[in-house]
Amino acid sequence: MIHVLLSISGKDRAGIVRDVAESLVNIQANIEDSSMTALRGRFTMMLIVHLNDASDMGELKATLAELEQRTALTVQSQVLSEDEVQHLSPEPDCVITVSGADQAGIVYAVSDVLADVGASIVDVSTQVRSTDGGDIYMMALEAVSQGRSELLTSRLQDTARQLGVEIQLHDLASDIL
Repeated sequence: MIHVLLSISGKDRAGIVRDVAESLVNIQANIEDSSMTALRGRFTMMLIVHLNDASDMGELKATLAELEQRTALTVQSQVLSEDEVQHLSPEPDCVITVSGADQAGIVYAVSDVLADVGASIVDVSTQVRSTDGGDIYMMALEAVSQGRSELLTSRLQDTARQLGVEIQLHDLASDIL
């Protein structure tokens, strides 16, 4: 069995997920993990697919080339090592939300605090929204706090004051996940 990471992007439109899934099911490639989003009219997805054996790689490459031609999507593929396949992503135990006036450095400041306390970011989503009062920046991070949520909360509040934004840490109960 072989696992492949696919990175696919292009102009957003209805039917992209269907087109990709159809191409993969036609060669019996199984989608195991995925993350997809649309940003400012662009769509991007990352998928981990598995093939039954290495001989299927040629068929996958041909299928992906046909998909690019037919849909104008850009596709990159990378075979994963056995260590990468076995690696399980940690389950987040908190969500951190940030909101306030848009400014350069928010992502850096918040991620720097998390790195300093040994917390791992599992997922990040950011967005700028225009309002009558100016641009508002919003960010949500799923993280693994490593049992350091009190220290993390304290450090994030210091960062919030320095940036003039609101930052909140929300603990997730394991039964919610």
